Amino acid sequence: MYTPYQVLGIPEGTEPAEIDKAYKSLSTRLAPESFQEGPARDQAAKCVSAIDEAYRCLTSGGSAESARSSHQSARSNETTHPRLGQMCVATGIISMEQLEEAVQEQIRTGLPLGEVLEDKQFLSRVQLEGLLLGQGLIDVDGERNDPIAQRLIALNLATLDMVLIAQMEMKWQENASLVDAFIRHGWLTREIADALFA
Repeated sequence: MYTPYQVLGIPEGTEPAEIDKAYKSLSTRLAPESFQEGPARDQAAKCVSAIDEAYRCLTSGGSAESARSSHQSARSNETTHPRLGQMCVATGIISMEQLEEAVQEQIRTGLPLGEVLEDKQFLSRVQLEGLLLGQGLIDVDGERNDPIAQRLIALNLATLDMVLIAQMEMKWQENASLVDAFIRHGWLTREIADALFA
């Protein structure tokens, strides 16, 4: 569960005047009409919708306290092992679209994902075995300890799968950032990243 504060990119307990300031600044920077038709405008519209909802929650009577208490206060430093599909996308073997296609086929047939990926010729047996072997050797943090990941998910711009894929790539590439990985995959436009994290 993500808080309205995360959506607005401000600390919990921020004073009302600062909430207003953050809301106005984000609304102006992310106004969909200021972007050309296409992915940036679509992403801006998603952001503005989430930002409007977060602002309403924080400014309606008593909601700020409930917004604070609804946040999962227990933070975990635990890591997780990535799933096969996430590793396939992170290594560039398949695209997110191919993963979605394979998952749909997996749901339809009940076969293991690796078998579906191999049947669709998205990867070879050797690649599959290598990924399965390496799967237990890689740890990623998920979004729990990453405020940028939490914010992208709260804004409906990311899924946990996308975050884990980007985090795996960050482990393999020097000086890589989560935002850069999202932009490289086409999951986030540079214009929206600049507007959000300016």
